[in-house]
Amino acid sequence: MNSRMSLRIIARTFLAAATFEAISTQGALVTNAEFERGVDGWALPPGYSIVKGEGRSMTAALVYENSDPAFPYAQPKQQVQLKPGKVYRFSAWIRTENIVPQKGAGASVCLESQDADGNTIKWYWTTGLKGSSDWKKIEGVSRPIPENAKACFVSVFCSPGSTGKAYFDDVEVALREKKPVDGIYSSVYRNEAADGRVDFKAAINIPDKFEPGDLKAVFSYKAADGAMRDVEVVPVSRDEAAFSCDVSELARGESTVSFRLIAQNGAELGQAGLTFRRNHAKPTRRVSFDQFNRTLVDGEPFFPLGMYTGGKNGRETYVKGPFNCVMPYSPPDREGMDFYHTNGVMVIYSLKDIYFGTVRAPRNVRNAADERNVVRAKVSAFKGHPALLAWYLNDELSISMRDRLAARRNLLEQLDPEHPTWSVVYQIESLREYMPTFDAIGTDPYPVPERPLSMVSDWTRKTLRGCFGIRPVWQVPQAFEAWKPGSRMPTAEEMRRMSWQCIAAGANGLIYYTYGTLHRKTNKTPFEKAWADVCAAAGEVKRYIPVLLSVEPAPAVSGIPSKWDVRVWRKDGETFLLAVNSQEASATAELELSEDFAEVRAEFGAPAQKTGPRRLTLALVANEPALYRIK
Repeated sequence: MNSRMSLRIIARTFLAAATFEAISTQGALVTNAEFERGVDGWALPPGYSIVKGEGRSMTAALVYENSDPAFPYAQPKQQVQLKPGKVYRFSAWIRTENIVPQKGAGASVCLESQDADGNTIKWYWTTGLKGSSDWKKIEGVSRPIPENAKACFVSVFCSPGSTGKAYFDDVEVALREKKPVDGIYSSVYRNEAADGRVDFKAAINIPDKFEPGDLKAVFSYKAADGAMRDVEVVPVSRDEAAFSCDVSELARGESTVSFRLIAQNGAELGQAGLTFRRNHAKPTRRVSFDQFNRTLVDGEPFFPLGMYTGGKNGRETYVKGPFNCVMPYSPPDREGMDFYHTNGVMVIYSLKDIYFGTVRAPRNVRNAADERNVVRAKVSAFKGHPALLAWYLNDELSISMRDRLAARRNLLEQLDPEHPTWSVVYQIESLREYMPTFDAIGTDPYPVPERPLSMVSDWTRKTLRGCFGIRPVWQVPQAFEAWKPGSRMPTAEEMRRMSWQCIAAGANGLIYYTYGTLHRKTNKTPFEKAWADVCAAAGEVKRYIPVLLSVEPAPAVSGIPSKWDVRVWRKDGETFLLAVNSQEASATAELELSEDFAEVRAEFGAPAQKTGPRRLTLALVANEPALYRIK
């Protein structure tokens, strides 16, 4: 490993260590967590019993034993007092003997929240254990407990139809508290630049007893003249502090940029640092990102437009669609990579399952060494392939795996500096804590049919804010029929609206989920119809990719109403304004441009009118997108 890479990996390791969350252990939330008092606090269904001498230290344990795959499924549980809006860590120590589930994670632990009528609002699951395993701590992290939650329960259990024997001990639920300083990040790809401006963002969590004005937020860096500089700023908010400078102000080569949060009495609440490299020339890579969060392939701007797929079945049809990339769940072999390259489709290569101890881990990944060996082999085989766009590292894995996810991202930078990493999570409230684990991020709002389409705009905005607006966002719109009774495929118009909602709220790419499920025989919508609808929605986006990639200076827009999303581009001297009424009711907007114009024409959507100097008035129905060409 060269010295530059060594310094960078050391800095990444320091950052990962500095960003681990602090867990409150004040007050036990679980009664009889070690099962020493028998069933006290626990409701045990058939198949479960308390057995003395089977715990971790020859103490008591909860034991599951079953040999019948048809045995009725039920969970041992205990009610715990959790606060709405708070996030909790939950865990249990588990040992297994030949656990074989019919479905699900095997032996595991979870949290459940219920409403006033006893209906489940949300389950919070984690990985489990199958087969035979010695004692292992299985843990997960909830999302914020819903405001309407009236009761919460912790459960340790074996998933439906599990045969074999499992032992549970030392169950814990604890309030998860964040450190005052959670990390520092820069706006340039992999903290490396030769010129231009760079923004540094500190992820902070100001304790409730302080106000932002009570604290000193200090960025420190080595200047071009070799001297150290301190810059004191006022926190932007309770969770962010920021500092911007020209790259020319920083020392050449590698240096550390650090951040400290300091109380009025001089006590340091927390710190973080990163290694920044000021180069003599602009770095060049096969695939990278620019200051506008555009993807660059061989230096040329590229808007990722693709779908998740399964294996090779149907790929001949897929490459005839409007897509320029693909994310296969079953990673393609060389013949598959060659096929996509021949057909002008780039591949996001999946490494998402190669984490030992997780539900989907391959059988040959049993420990950390297996993990590294399999990843190294995959990267070595395909990092030079011309079809490769990015590496897919995380498919909704829990924030409790952050250290492992960050280590995986660091390893990929070391093994293949020519390609970025992409991750997708649904843990929208914890997104900022995932920052050390990805180069590009996506979230996956799936509103149809249970939720309003405005969910898509809301999630995309939160995704942008969650990564400070300094990381590319390849968003994941819904293009599938869910598995629940009463579900349906989104209509062509719904998929069209969701696509433009993502883009208007700031997305830099779209990877629809999912091509493979369109073929299911149980779907209400035949494949031919569903595929045509997806292609129609994505095809419209494809037509405007040259506009979406343009970075010509465009006029500013003011007067944007709440719950509207507006983006503006200029292409070949013409202005393009995308507006979305991101709410569940019709509304009118009066927008003002920073420069006057003569005419406005709708490319799609409701017409707009010029109602004054530089003023544009438009009325859109709920979640309607409209694109205007302005001259």
